[in-house]
Amino acid sequence: MLTLALPDALQRAADVIRGRLAPDAAARAPAHLGLFRHLPASQLQPIERDMRAMAAGGAPLFRLGPPRCRDGLWMAPAMGEALAAMRDDLADRWRGLLAAPDMGRPLLHISLSRGAPPPPALPEGPWAAQGLLLWRHPGHQCDGACWSPLVACRFRR
Repeated sequence: MLTLALPDALQRAADVIRGRLAPDAAARAPAHLGLFRHLPASQLQPIERDMRAMAAGGAPLFRLGPPRCRDGLWMAPAMGEALAAMRDDLADRWRGLLAAPDMGRPLLHISLSRGAPPPPALPEGPWAAQGLLLWRHPGHQCDGACWSPLVACRFRR
């Protein structure tokens, strides 16, 4: 899974909300702004190379929309021209590697527990992304912390 590294204040605020609304999900994974979910482990080297190329550019700015419920899960859309352009560039580079769920827009995943009450809105921003994070996760069949970091790239300032 590829996520956007959030500014510390936004990450803390999102994690607090996630912990309150979905403690089981919060124990398995942090609140996260997902870019791509289904990247093949067999392509780690080219994925890392492309991540580092993107990180060499400036940090994209983004704003958060109000949380929305999709399939019982709470997410906040992340919007910004530079963020969309970066995501589209990576999608073009990884054409053929991506699954159908990876074609969507960036979303901040707040609560991954179905039936959680609506979360409060997070500060809209603008926020400057801090970097790109690539994670390994085994899916839904895990107990305790499931995500393990594979690659972290900070954006050039």
